[in-house]
Amino acid sequence: MLKKYIIFDFAGTIVKMRPAKLLVKKELLLKISTKYNLGIITGAKKTETMNILSKLGINKLFSTIITSEDSILKKPNPKLFPILPIIAYVGDTKKDFYFAKNAGITFFRVNKCCNINQILERMYEEK
Repeated sequence: MLKKYIIFDFAGTIVKMRPAKLLVKKELLLKISTKYNLGIITGAKKTETMNILSKLGINKLFSTIITSEDSILKKPNPKLFPILPIIAYVGDTKKDFYFAKNAGITFFRVNKCCNINQILERMYEEK
């Protein structure tokens, strides 16, 4: 059975960029990666994104990483989504919301009321 993808925004959703800090529990990312493939779509630069992922020790968990340098398309253009079986997009801004909505993909918004750990726990528990 082909695993579906959860695609994440990067800064403000799974990491804080300066200084680099993980906003999601690493154990939870490891756990959810057993059920889903993980990907990132970000407006950040490729080198900075890869350096932060490596520094935090989570770079191998993401099979798809699309940065601002990988495409002329920008959020919220839905054509930026790769052709993959995507189950959800997780982000933290209105632009992220419209990005997922325009592509017809379920959106989970990270904010003060609903943090990334709660979202991932809920997704992991779903059948």
